[in-house]
Order: sequence, then C-alpha cells, then structure tokens
Amino acid sequence: MGSAATNVCGPSVVATVVLEISRVRARNQAARPARGHGFGPLFASSQPSEDGAGGGLEGDALNRAATGRAPLEQEHLQQPPVSDDLSKIWRIGFIGVVLTGPLVLLVLRLLDMQVMGWQQYEPPQPVVTGRNTVDDTTGWGVIVDRDGNLLAADRFTYRITATPKFIAQGDFGDIALRLASSIGVPPLQIENLLFENSDRDYLIIAPHLDFEQGQQLLAERQQRMMERDFLLEHIHVAAFPRRFYPQGTLASQVLGFLNAERVPVLGLERYYRNFLSSDGVGLPPGRQIPRSELDENVLRFLPSGNGKGLVLTIDRTIQHIIEEELRLGVGLYRAEAGTVIVMDPKTGAILGMANWPSFDGNSFEDGDPDTFTNVAISAQFEPGSVFKLITVAAALDIDAVEASTVFVDTGAIAVEGHIVQNSDRKAVGELNVADAMAHSNNVITVQIAQQVGAETFYDYVTRFGFGADTNIDLSGEVAGQVRNTDAPNWGVSDLATNSFGQGIAVTPIQMICAVAAIANGGKLMRPYIVQSRVVGEYAMVTQPTMVYQVIQPETALRLNDMMVHVVNTGNQMAQVSGYSVAGKSGTAEIATEEGYTQDETIASFIGYAPADDPQFVMMVKLDRPDPGISRWAAYTATPVFSRIAHRLFEHMNIPPDDVRLSDDSQSYSCLSAVECQEVVPPAASVPGVEPVAELADR
Repeated sequence: MGSAATNVCGPSVVATVVLEISRVRARNQAARPARGHGFGPLFASSQPSEDGAGGGLEGDALNRAATGRAPLEQEHLQQPPVSDDLSKIWRIGFIGVVLTGPLVLLVLRLLDMQVMGWQQYEPPQPVVTGRNTVDDTTGWGVIVDRDGNLLAADRFTYRITATPKFIAQGDFGDIALRLASSIGVPPLQIENLLFENSDRDYLIIAPHLDFEQGQQLLAERQQRMMERDFLLEHIHVAAFPRRFYPQGTLASQVLGFLNAERVPVLGLERYYRNFLSSDGVGLPPGRQIPRSELDENVLRFLPSGNGKGLVLTIDRTIQHIIEEELRLGVGLYRAEAGTVIVMDPKTGAILGMANWPSFDGNSFEDGDPDTFTNVAISAQFEPGSVFKLITVAAALDIDAVEASTVFVDTGAIAVEGHIVQNSDRKAVGELNVADAMAHSNNVITVQIAQQVGAETFYDYVTRFGFGADTNIDLSGEVAGQVRNTDAPNWGVSDLATNSFGQGIAVTPIQMICAVAAIANGGKLMRPYIVQSRVVGEYAMVTQPTMVYQVIQPETALRLNDMMVHVVNTGNQMAQVSGYSVAGKSGTAEIATEEGYTQDETIASFIGYAPADDPQFVMMVKLDRPDPGISRWAAYTATPVFSRIAHRLFEHMNIPPDDVRLSDDSQSYSCLSAVECQEVVPPAASVPGVEPVAELADR
C-alpha cells in the first residue's frame, strides 16, 4: 500500500490533487453504513509496527472494523486512471481559454482607449461644402462696390409649408381660404395642392412671402394656438434668407447669383462661396487691418460682429455708364451681343465689366440661361488686328524694327502656299512700321513677324498672358487657344495669320490685360475684382500683383507713341476732344466650317487715356454688327469707346491735357472735363467711305 501511495504521489501536482480527491471520496463512501462501506483501513503495511503490536490497539480495531470490506487499494484500482482526468482538465482549460481570450483582449483594448488614449482623441470636424439644401438658412455675406454702395445682401422672406399627412382632409378648404388672402393664390388652387399631396410629410405652399405678410400670418397662427384653435397647427411659417440684388441687372454677370436652393451660380458668388458663407472660412493668412481703417462710406452696409463682406473694385457709376452705352451701341449697330471692360492699368483693378444681353439676379428664374455667363472672361474669339500690337511690341523689344523701319507692301504675300492679303485687297507700297500700324496693314505685319521669328514671337505671346488663365477672381474663366511651334500641325503660315490676330483665340480679359501692360510701362498685372475682404472687425486688402515685365519700359513708350499715332490718323473716331488717346481697332472675320465669312465680324477697340499717364484702359467688343450699317470696328466699336471715355473723364475728374500738363495747372480750380472745357462726344455715324482701319483677312 505504501508503494502504491508513493507511485500515485509523484512530483506532478495535478496527480497529487487527483489522489487526494480519491481519498476523500473513499472516506465519504466509508461513512455511509447503509451501503456497507465504512472507513476502510487508513494505513496498510506488511512490516510489523515499531512496538511489535502489529500497529497497536487502534490499528487492530480499525482493521477488525474493516473486515469484509474491500481494501483501500481495491477502491483505488476501481477509480478512473489519472491520465483520463488530466485529459479532461486540459480540454476544459482549452475551451475556457478560447471563450475568454477574446473577451480579455477586448477589455484591454477598451482600457487602452478610454484610460490611456483619451489625450489623442479629436472630435470629427464638420465638412464645409459649397452646396446648401432647400431649407438651408446659412447666412451669406454682403457685397458692396468700391464706394460702399450695396450690390448684394440677404433679406428675409417667409416660407409657408404644410404637413398634409397630419391634417384632416375636411379642414383643407378652411385652411385654403385663410392662406389665400396672405399669399395671393386662389383658395381652390391651395385646396387642390393639399389634396394632391395629402400623404406627404412636407409641402411648400408659398416659397417667398413678403416679410410683413409673413409676420401677420405667423402672429395669427400663434394666437389661434393659444386659443386652442388648431386649424393652422400643421401649417408652418418660417423666415428664410433670400439673396437680394438692389441694383437689379447692374453687374449681374460679375456678381452671379444664388439659386432657389441657395447654391451659388457663377461670378463672385461662386468664386468666393467658401468665404461668403457664414459657416465658411475666414480671412486667409496675411496682413490684416482693423476694419476702422476702411473708408466710412465703404462700411455703411458691411455687417459688424461676425458678419462678412466683400468690397469690390467695381465703381457703380462706371458700371452704369458702360452698361448703358453698351446697350445703346448694340442696338445702334444691331449687334448680337457686346462686352465692355474698364481697368486701372497700374494695379489691374477692374473698374467696370459689362456684357449685353444681361439678366436680373432677383428673377433669374425668368432669365435666359445663356445670359448668365460672363463672356468677358469665358468667351474666346479671334481678336483680329488688335493683336498686331503684340507682334509690333515683340519686334520693338528685340530691336528687330523701329517705328521708322520701312517695309514694302505688294498687296499680298505668299506663306507656305497660303496667300495673305490686305483688307482692301490693295497694295500701298512703302510704309514704315508706325504707318503700317495706323493703316492696319496685314502684309507688312506678316513681314514684321518673320523678322521676329516663330520661337520669339510665341514666347512674347506667352509673356503677354495668352493661352493661360489671368487668374482673375471670378468663376468660369477660360484660357483661350494658342497653337505654337510645339503643336503637331503647326506651320509657318500659322505665324503669318497669328501675327494679325487670326487662327488664335483669346478672351476679352486677356486682351485688355495685354494692352494694359503696354500702358503700364511693360508690367503685366494680375486683374482682380475684390478690393478687400471683411470679417468682423478685421479686413484684408488685396495688393496689386505684377505677373511679368513683358517688355522693357522704353519699348512701352515707343509703342505708346505709335498707338497715339494710330488714333490720330487711323482710328479718329476714338478721339475725345482735349485728351490724348492711345489705341487700336480690330475687325475679325468669324470662322465657320466653310471658312471665314466677310459679313459676320467681331469688332473691337482697345485704348487708354490720357496717353501720357493712363488712368484707365478700356476694351469695347461688338459681336456681329449689322454689315448693312458697318462691319468695321473703326465705325462701330470705336465710337462706343469714345462716348464712354468722354463720360469717364467727367466721372473720374480727369482734366483735359492742356490743363493737366500746363505749368500753372495747380492754379486751376476745375477738376473735370465739364468744368475745364466743353467736351462734346462724337455722334455715332455711318460713314460714306471705307475706313482706313482694317479688316484682318487671309
């Protein structure tokens, strides 16, 4: 028995535990007399006891009591093997680990996130998007002109909505009668609307109700509810912002508009959408100034507190002048459309930008979508002979020619199998560069371009900004098209036709920026239309940005003199009495699938004044003037320029040249053309003879 016990009680702890469990079980069984087991011997030994009494009296008694019972060793032999118990324990342990392991890992991860990782937690940031829902009440910033005149703002109107699903159909008629007087709609129409949408949760009955009427209806609804009258319980009256353009059609294509869902469409509204939105971005990094440093007039309509606003470079009076004169010019010459841009050549600030036809942002739903686009920046066209300024500028800048350089005009020139002719199909003979510009001679212009060379010519075209965005802060700008020597289908004939503005596509904003660079001593400026941005008590003023020194200042001066010569001898209808004007006209035939058509033209004139100290540069473009009146820019776009320039001299208080340049000019009290000298704008007329100025033609 001792050896058996020794074998069971090995070094394994598990085996020891199992053996002890077996002994306890044996004792329990021995303590149950009914079953006849008893205790059994606790010890058994084949050796006599140390006292020679066979284990003593106690041992003998126990052995006698155990007579007829199975010895303890026999009970041990009847127990399951220890290895089976161990296998069961390992299986149970493995299942426990499988079941509890993931739970332990999850608890540890939660402890790590909640106890150890809380410092790294960042709440999700709201996403700012350019789209607002129908029920969006997000505020929108104010827009004013350079003098603080209000151009765009939010004003609140009331919207009447209903929840027909919760309205008894028997009340539809009474509700319709009550609402009809407020919204000006026949009761039957409202009642039918409710019946047709009786299962809906949301129904707009009147999207825009005048503020006063909305206030009255809201007060009545509240009074009825207090009196336990629930007729209008499911009729909802709420104030919503609606974009308002107090100047109507003025600068509408510059401003753009917010549609019925308050989504900005084109113009400034879209370009600055993330800024104008009340929950959008603030001022960008840079030099900020207190808003108090802005002119008091500018601040009249700009909101205080956290409100936002844009102050434009646009002058409301100049904008009115160019829109009025453009509309008259389009009508007078029966053109399909037209564009006028006025810019400060020294800064790039846009003083006015107009297109005709136009639209009213307050009622855009009734407007022609084709008029929403600002063609001054997004419509490309072939500029015609205005582009000769770029060709001559390149030639002068590299000293390929001088104003006095003489060329011979034979009436036509062959280039790579193509024949280029003058607009009048005549040969002039010898002409210097200045006179060739005044006569807008195509043949000599091609010869000048050949002197410059293709690579250099297109390098200057790129320098002047053609073929790329000007980066004006308006949405919808296009880059135009320039096919240079890298184009696979380019040929030498392209250099010839491009030199006088055919086969190349530009935008009005590109063309005026290029000429403004000539007026600005060769410095090309980035055009911009927002003078300053205001948020709360701070503002950021836009700083003029020079893009490139396109030509040398000396080149610009020489070209300036040639442009004055053009106005005095070739484009006389651009003159304004008392003022020196520099400019150039261009008449471009419109390309079609069948080729160029002589009757359909784009007439344009670009000029600036005073020529010695330009205060403005202006472009006038008329699309398809009636050839029965005149297809020539010299007799359509040019007189429109003159009439606008005359009014600009008055508005901008620019004295006539003799007053401004006189030695005692400081003693004059007059500040404008009207006070200093009577200036009569030239009347638009239809000449009886062909113009000296050109029609660019192949």
